[in-house]
Amino acid sequence: MAAPRIPVLAAASFATATQSFVFAGLLAEMAADLSVPVATAGQLATVYALAFAIAAPPVAALLAGRERRGVMVLALLVLAALNLAIVAVAAFPALLALRVAAGVAAAAVIPAASAAAVALAPPEKRGRALALVVGGTTAAFLLGIPAGSVVGDAFGWRGCFAFAAIIAVAAAIAIRVYVPRVAGDAGGAAGGIAALRIPGVVPALLLNVAAFTAVFSIAAYIGPVTNAVSGLSGSGVAAVQALVGIASLAGLPIGARLADRGSRAAALLPAGVLAANLLQAALLAGLLAGSGFALPLQALAVLASAGCLFALGPAVGARLATLAPEARGFVMACNASAIFLGQAGGAAAGGLGIAVFGMPGAGLAGAAFAVPAFLLARRCFAPR
Repeated sequence: MAAPRIPVLAAASFATATQSFVFAGLLAEMAADLSVPVATAGQLATVYALAFAIAAPPVAALLAGRERRGVMVLALLVLAALNLAIVAVAAFPALLALRVAAGVAAAAVIPAASAAAVALAPPEKRGRALALVVGGTTAAFLLGIPAGSVVGDAFGWRGCFAFAAIIAVAAAIAIRVYVPRVAGDAGGAAGGIAALRIPGVVPALLLNVAAFTAVFSIAAYIGPVTNAVSGLSGSGVAAVQALVGIASLAGLPIGARLADRGSRAAALLPAGVLAANLLQAALLAGLLAGSGFALPLQALAVLASAGCLFALGPAVGARLATLAPEARGFVMACNASAIFLGQAGGAAAGGLGIAVFGMPGAGLAGAAFAVPAFLLARRCFAPR
């Protein structure tokens, strides 16, 4: 892989992942300012991710024959403009509408970046190429989202969205300067629906939905969840958010190796997510309340959950690219759709769990989705 082509594609996922949860650390303050419950404010993450999930396949079909670099640059600039519009509005319904539009714009970015990475990498290094693209998400949790919390702590929650706009513009510039033109699919999206009938494709997509739902049942509420266990807020929450990125730094190369070597060990990764969510539920229920062990154990749960999820990502992506070589653009769009559907599902499931069971419900909801993720992983990575 010739530098710096594929690594720069990580800027696309960095910008969109930062956008997803840039306000998560300021969720309580945002909810108070907008006069809505925390669980309701959390749905700003849900509608963004859900709009992405629904829009990605049709957007991929519409843009299948388009040159990839141009698609990414234009969509990132639109995303920046929508973020600036969010800064200017005050009504919660208007915020929801703008977040939906942002999700549709982002739906054009990640599939194009993933398809470009696969096209630019030799077959034996596709797992690594996809890991580099996903590495932008790692950087978002390590730097982008925590930085958003710090900016929001200093300038208010609207500052988080201004920061996200700057990130999107910077990503567009980097991709335009360093990434070469990459042709779209020669046959457009004609083979897309047929690709979904290939054995193994749909279970792999469902695996990503379940795994991301399990993890983001907690991640979407990281501010209130952290505060409930340790009393931390603002920059303290940013430090916990950064642990997601740290865990991903370890998880991604592991996942890349598993993908390139065809290892079946990837089937065990959702079990780590299950254990982490059960630990979060116990801590939120008051286990070790007031003890010096509570915060380190919560940090361990965040590290385990994120590490397993980001190790799973490249393995699933490489599997899909291998199963459907004639419709990679469409299948990568469906994969991105599954990821964001999982993020939307996590925000919705976590909110429902909190509404029914209180804060421990976020962990219980995540655990409930980790079980089908484990079963699907066993099927996807079974010996053939």
